[in-house]
Amino acid sequence: MTIGKIKVLVVDDEATVRMLFQRILQAAGYDAVIAADGKEALSVIADGDIDVVLLDIKMPGLSGIDVLGKISADWPNVCVIMVTAVADVQTAVAAMKLGAYDYITKPFDQGELLRKIRQSIERWQEQLQDKQHLLQLEQNITEQTRRLQEQFTEMVNSLAREHQLLSQLAEKQKTKGKSLLAGLPPELQGPISTVKEFRDALLRILKRS
Repeated sequence: MTIGKIKVLVVDDEATVRMLFQRILQAAGYDAVIAADGKEALSVIADGDIDVVLLDIKMPGLSGIDVLGKISADWPNVCVIMVTAVADVQTAVAAMKLGAYDYITKPFDQGELLRKIRQSIERWQEQLQDKQHLLQLEQNITEQTRRLQEQFTEMVNSLAREHQLLSQLAEKQKTKGKSLLAGLPPELQGPISTVKEFRDALLRILKRS
């Protein structure tokens, strides 16, 4: 993604600060828009394709931490960079544990600001690509697993049908054998019955093994 295609939202309750951010970003080639508070920021994010949010921590109404939580939950692909005074650095670091990618302290150097934003965007995009790649792998594995399950189910069903057919044939042969045995002289029925019992015993042993 080129700089010109990256849309940055600057959220700060101080008009001079957000206008300064906007001018610097636009001069660097970014598409920069502004919001005066957390509520307006969430509305802008919901309506537009925001890639990056420069989010002030201390604001009236919804704080930067409150807005960060909402962004992390509803728009996880948006890169959030906290903006804080030097005295609030610990809060900014804590915000990173809640989903912020980085933080910038005020007052700031313009060159350092742009460098940090560019690096944050590059690393964030790499992370998104890794997540998308992982998601694609998971989808592929899920699809392959589904196909294997379908093939296994079909194989089991096929074996069940074959087993049922063989059982039916065996039952017919058993009935037919009894009929033939009944038609033989008594002196021959004994040996044949013994052979049949031996065969049945072997079949039972094979089924158990």
